[in-house]
Amino acid sequence: MKFFPNKTVTFNLLILPIILALFMSCSDDESKFPFGSKVGEVNISASTKDTIVDVLVDNTRIPIYLSIPEGCPDVSFPAVVVLHGSGGMWKNDDPLSKTLSSQFSEWRDLLAQNCIVGAFVDSYSGRGVSSRTGKWTKAPNNFRISAQFVRPKDANAALELLQKLKYADETSVIRPTDIGILGFSDGATALAATLYDTDKTPNDWKWTQSFDGKDYTTSSGVMPPVPKPTEGFAGGVFYYGGSSGYGYWGTNPCNEDAMEENIYFPYAPILYQIPEEGYLTENTLCMCGILESKGASIQLHLYKNVGHGFDMDNVSQSYEARENTIAWFKELLHMNE
Repeated sequence: MKFFPNKTVTFNLLILPIILALFMSCSDDESKFPFGSKVGEVNISASTKDTIVDVLVDNTRIPIYLSIPEGCPDVSFPAVVVLHGSGGMWKNDDPLSKTLSSQFSEWRDLLAQNCIVGAFVDSYSGRGVSSRTGKWTKAPNNFRISAQFVRPKDANAALELLQKLKYADETSVIRPTDIGILGFSDGATALAATLYDTDKTPNDWKWTQSFDGKDYTTSSGVMPPVPKPTEGFAGGVFYYGGSSGYGYWGTNPCNEDAMEENIYFPYAPILYQIPEEGYLTENTLCMCGILESKGASIQLHLYKNVGHGFDMDNVSQSYEARENTIAWFKELLHMNE
């Protein structure tokens, strides 16, 4: 689906200094995210538009594609962290091209048109993965890119990067409390995990997952979720992801005992963008019902006659969902005031 005319992306020459700043000039203050990443203050010039920044998460290089809008009146911007699905986020699965896939190029332009900074997080290439297929869908290999306990670390590192991003005159580029998160498919599953309220975990909870009838525990590679950040995301938009987590949150959300035996609960509002015919739709609708009953701040749009991945289809439901997403973010990120 082509939302906007093709644009030539020019990468700013500040890429290398920014990367070096992240690796070499971290602040002496401890990061407020206690999960093996440390992001120092990063300065960019006022002319920076699209650029790629590398951060370290558990000693793994995570590229983040930053898009800064042009021609906006804001002194500082709202921002949205974007999490890709199982196919990755690069054109032709080539991170060296520095070219976003058509889907994310369109989202970059859509966010920029609405004066929102986009931060597109590549959770795969630094971990030696191009797409979540084959062995990367099965344990224990998929633990390396787990949507439940690895990819949230990447999202929170992007959040911290945005909160510390400054111009050369020390003016903040981003309003630190006006940062949302957007995820597609596996990225939506990761979004939900990123927004999990770890304060609500029962004291005796055991973190496990089950694949093909085999149970895995923390001794076999499953990790607990990262603690929620002190200054977290304002909220997120969830596109057609799964909600079972292979048992990570407890019983399947469609089971009769899910109200008591599924512990998932978000610390921030979530807008669910769900296709009526999606293969992951049933468990997510069940999860939405549980969350609504528990008093979580959620909204649900159910789009008829479309299936999984409909954001990439040239159909009216795709455009409607994008309009709903932007309207929701504008309200959430205080852009209508």
